Amino acid sequence: MDQILSCCSHIPAVTSIANIFIEKYMINANGSYVKVYLYLCKSIQTSDAGISVAGIADKLESTEKDVLRALQYWEKQGLINLSFNDSSELTGIELLYPESSADFSVANKSDIISPTSAFNDTAISAEKDNYAASEENANNSNNNIDITVSEETEKLLAGNENFTWTCHVIESYLNRPLKSTEVQLISYLYGTLHFSSDLLLYLYEYCISLGKTNVKYIQTVALSWDENKIKTPEDAQLMTTNYNSVYTAVSKAFGLGRPLAMIEKKFVDHWQNDWKMDLGVILDACGRTMLKIHKADFKYTEGILDNWHKADVHTIQGVEKADKAYADMQAEKKTQKTPANKTVNKSSGKNQFQSFQQRGASQFEVDELEKKLINR
Repeated sequence: MDQILSCCSHIPAVTSIANIFIEKYMINANGSYVKVYLYLCKSIQTSDAGISVAGIADKLESTEKDVLRALQYWEKQGLINLSFNDSSELTGIELLYPESSADFSVANKSDIISPTSAFNDTAISAEKDNYAASEENANNSNNNIDITVSEETEKLLAGNENFTWTCHVIESYLNRPLKSTEVQLISYLYGTLHFSSDLLLYLYEYCISLGKTNVKYIQTVALSWDENKIKTPEDAQLMTTNYNSVYTAVSKAFGLGRPLAMIEKKFVDHWQNDWKMDLGVILDACGRTMLKIHKADFKYTEGILDNWHKADVHTIQGVEKADKAYADMQAEKKTQKTPANKTVNKSSGKNQFQSFQQRGASQFEVDELEKKLINR
């Protein structure tokens, strides 16, 4: 059979991607990073004007922080070079051919926004700080944990390119060199607690978005994540969302119509983190508080939860069992006080005077009695 030649009426626009990128770099890269790289290749090869972090994020339905993280990842892989001005603003992206010093294409776009301004533009409100301990709480027992890094670990980290790259990215986030205490913390989180680069970067993004760069604050958040088995940025984001839901639910249960204050959040954190109370149990205690004293009183609610905690009640099923046990106990007490085979004499306990029928005096009789007493 003769070969069939297939053709079309036009040649579509194409973007050239090196095979070595697909074979070597794409396989181990995060999917969102690959999307950024491919879109960047398309934009540069077609001389697309006006490339910006915000524009790429909008096109890919992502966030500017994710785009910046992707760019910094590909720079670490040696596929692009990023240029900054004296104000640390990103002004150029140089796309390099994989495993070659020869330039693949060059883009020099003055309208690319800086990493720091990206964080300012996309800053998350302080309400996201739903589970991180406050700065007043920064000196609690968690912060007394020894975060000293051994000499062996320091040597390993000194030769770890991924760790060095992570520190450089965090410096770009902070827009300043790292302090010795910060390097020590990052070394401890990376080398001892085994935080991944992505999780470390998300940690600093999260804290910076709240306007918190104090090393003790960041340490408190990080230790909280480790305690809650947070391993990925997705885990951390889910935890943030869950805690936000808890605060909102408690506020609604109390009918506050506003976000919880910091002191109120500490109560909720204590109930969840220290006493391990389920949300349903907490809301049940809030409801009982409102029924009993008709106002939002966190101390009263804490008293209810404290009794349940001492009784090892932490689930709504446990609360139902405790209620039933209490009702049975009260019924048994009532039965013991009033046996079924004993008839209570309602007249018993009355004296002879009380046995007489009493009647009320008229106003006339009262007035006459007062006159007699006055005359006396």
